[in-house]
Amino acid sequence: MKVINVTLKVKPELTDEYRHFISLLVEGSRAEAGNLSYDHFQSLTDPNKYEIIEHWQDAAAVELHNQTAHFQKFLAGIDDFLAEPLEIVRMDYAE
Repeated sequence: MKVINVTLKVKPELTDEYRHFISLLVEGSRAEAGNLSYDHFQSLTDPNKYEIIEHWQDAAAVELHNQTAHFQKFLAGIDDFLAEPLEIVRMDYAE
């Protein structure tokens, strides 16, 4: 299983627009074959900080996700909402 965590620091004045924008990514990603879970969280200590936590069946599912229209739209537009560059951590789940 592949796990991806994405940390996003959003400009406070764009919160409402960001939430709509990100909801399209979450909805599309959850519907993909190979997606085990795809969740979006807001920090309890910083209202402008968000985390996307993704679980994918395998590397092939991640590759297919990266080619979807909703993910490409996310890549093309996310920088407009960010107060600082996003951080991505990619991991393998090992039992």
